[in-house]
Amino acid sequence: MPAETVSARLNRLTLLNNIPLGAQLELTYGCPLRCSHCYLPEACRNSPRKELSEREWKGVIKKLMGLGTLSLVFTGGEPLLRPDLPDLCLYAGKLGFEVRVFTSGAGLTPALIRSLRPANISAFELSFYGRPRVHDGLTGLPGSCRKTLAAAKALKRAGFRVKLKTPLMKPVAGELGYIVRLARENDFGYSFDPVLTGSSDGGDAKASLRLPAARLRALISDRKVNPREENSCPAAALDSPVCGAGRNTVSINAYGDVYPCLQLGVKLGNVRRRSLAGIWKNSAWLKKWRKVKISDLEACRSCPDLDFCSRCPGISLLETGNINSPYKTACLIAKTARLGSGVRP
Repeated sequence: MPAETVSARLNRLTLLNNIPLGAQLELTYGCPLRCSHCYLPEACRNSPRKELSEREWKGVIKKLMGLGTLSLVFTGGEPLLRPDLPDLCLYAGKLGFEVRVFTSGAGLTPALIRSLRPANISAFELSFYGRPRVHDGLTGLPGSCRKTLAAAKALKRAGFRVKLKTPLMKPVAGELGYIVRLARENDFGYSFDPVLTGSSDGGDAKASLRLPAARLRALISDRKVNPREENSCPAAALDSPVCGAGRNTVSINAYGDVYPCLQLGVKLGNVRRRSLAGIWKNSAWLKKWRKVKISDLEACRSCPDLDFCSRCPGISLLETGNINSPYKTACLIAKTARLGSGVRP
C-alpha cells in the first residue's frame, strides 16, 4: 500500500476531528454578469439584506483561524467589485491563510492588481466558456470574453497563478479543445466540471443547458474530462464520511449565513446573531450529519460504481429532495469512469 501523502493525511485528520480546513466566503452578490447558468438567484436580484462589512469579514476570518482553517476562497458574485478585497486578502495572508480568488475578471484594473500583489494570493480561478460568441452568450454581456481573457493575462504577467474553469454545458461542448489550447499557450491551469449545479432556490431553469448523457459519457470515456480531478469528495470505504461538507469545509455567504459548503444549502446559523464557533460546534443538524457514513446510503452502499463515485450531497438535496439519494449525473459519471478503468462489477 502506498504511503499516505501529507495532504491526504491532513484531509483525513480534519475530517475525523471536524476541523474546517477550508472555507468559502461569498464576499458579495454584486456582479455585472447575468450568466444563464448562475446557481445564485441572489446575484440576479436586489436584496434588502446588508452584506457583511470589512470589519465583520475580518472578524469571521479571525474566528476561522481559531477553528483551525488554513485555506480561504474569496468568491461571490464578483469579489473584485468589493473595494476592500485587497485589505481582506492582506489581512488573511498576515494570519497565515492560503487564499484563492474565484472571479470573472470583471472590474480588474492595473491599480487593483498592484494593490493585490503584496497579498500572497495563491491563485486566481476565472470562469471561462470559450470563444466570444459562446462566452458572451452565456454571460449576457457583450465583450465579457475579451475582458476575462485580458484579466487572466494581466494576472499572469503580474506573477499570479491563473486557472480557467469551465462547467460543461451544451453551448460549451464544442469549445473544449480551444480552451485547452488557450490555457497551454498562456500557461494557465484549466479544469472542466461535468456537473452543472441547479439553482440554490431549487429552480431548474438550467436543465436545457445540461449535456445529454451520451455526450457527457463520451467526453469522460475519451478522457477529455476527468471527473475525479474536478470533485474533491470522492467515495471511499463504507465507514468513511459521505463528504467533507460540514466536517472539514464551511461556507459563509455575503449576509453572514453559515452553510456546510457552497453546494449544500442547509442554513446552520448567522454570524451576526451567533458566534461562528458556536454554530460549527453546536449545530444540531451538523451533529447528526457528521454521523452519516457511506454505509448509511441504502441506494449506494452496494453499488458496483461506488469506488468511482463523487456524488455531491448538496446536488442530491437540490435534485431529489433527499441529501442521501443518488442523482442521474453522478451515477452516469461513476459508471462511465468504472467501465473506462476496466474494473468489473
